[in-house]
Amino acid sequence: MSCSVVPRSSILAARLLSLACIAALGTACAAITSGQGSSQTPAAATGTEDRKPGSDAADATAADPNAWIDEAERALSGGQPARAATLFARYLGQDASGEQDRRAYAGLARAHELLGDFDAAIRAYDGYLAHFSDDPSAHLLLARRGACEAQVLAWERSAASYAQVLELGGDQLIPSQRVEALARQGFALYQLAQFEQADAVLARADAIYEAATSGEAATRGGQERFSDTYFVAMARFYRAAILHLEFRAARIRLPEAQMNADFEAKLALLERAQTAYNHVVRARHVYWVSAAGYQLGSMFEEFYDAIMYAPVPDWLDEAQRRTYYVELEEQLRPVIDKAVWVFEKNLETARKLGYDNEFIELTEAQLGHLQGIVLGRGEGGGPMPRLASREPGDADDPDASLPSPRDQLSAVERKLFVPMPTTL
Repeated sequence: MSCSVVPRSSILAARLLSLACIAALGTACAAITSGQGSSQTPAAATGTEDRKPGSDAADATAADPNAWIDEAERALSGGQPARAATLFARYLGQDASGEQDRRAYAGLARAHELLGDFDAAIRAYDGYLAHFSDDPSAHLLLARRGACEAQVLAWERSAASYAQVLELGGDQLIPSQRVEALARQGFALYQLAQFEQADAVLARADAIYEAATSGEAATRGGQERFSDTYFVAMARFYRAAILHLEFRAARIRLPEAQMNADFEAKLALLERAQTAYNHVVRARHVYWVSAAGYQLGSMFEEFYDAIMYAPVPDWLDEAQRRTYYVELEEQLRPVIDKAVWVFEKNLETARKLGYDNEFIELTEAQLGHLQGIVLGRGEGGGPMPRLASREPGDADDPDASLPSPRDQLSAVERKLFVPMPTTL
């Protein structure tokens, strides 16, 4: 498992305000000359007032709404998003119109993002898009809105926003922007459990990356150097996660003929998911490398548990059952060795490249858990303790291979521990 350290950045977000010539982190930009808009007080314009009356320059310029825009942008760039939100909202509450509204709506949305009030940011973006629907850079505002919608788990809205980004952006979008939009759209569809649609969208993202970075693209002069493969790896990861869920759903059932067929089907799914997780690693983004490594090691544990706790033919007597489990444990030992190797490799890669994250911590903990079970194994004759971690509340769960549920995650993610990417 090898990868290179690639700094993460959000490509669509990074280009958003610079390309749209609006406030970027509070820096005043040239006004966009296309379109006019009438001022309305958006629902987002409630703002968060964190200053006292008469305590800043806004009071000195209270009679000049245009000055509030400049002051708000200075506040935003100066790390005062609450003050900026108040000033932007004050401006939009006046009888203002025209190009300044663009700056106010965009600045207000950005201020709310920085404050972590994503619902308010969404309303501000809605206001912008309602007033400037013909803006040629509207797809960039849609991209930021879609990211905010993901933050508040509004998956249907987020998926729709990114579909609009791709439609409106068209040829304006360079490959890395299309990859990001598709990865985010696919992630939203994954959260909605629309796995077939999600896989198709995520496959498009990967195909665009491969085409853009191929030798043929370089020959045509159309190659793009992806400085950040975060969204490429993200698209690949969720394709692997879909296969992982399919693997986990496959049951091993009696009678024996059915057991043999079910075993072969589950093994085939494991191999497909393993190939998919390895494809994530080849994107060489350290966050997703560690996530894929952890998931891959966990999948081998789950496979072991699924076989070890598969139904036992009822015609076996007690002596035969002991022999059955002794032989089964011996046959499954390579699966344990594989899980140990994957976890150790994940830790080795992290130490070599000098990074640490939640998946490295989970890998270390799960490796210790796995080694403790193996070393503490007593006499044979019964099933070995489960390798995949579970919690007491799972005792009656019909799927013995499920890992611990995590109440803070969505229903889909409780079935598979996957990262919630930072969308902004």
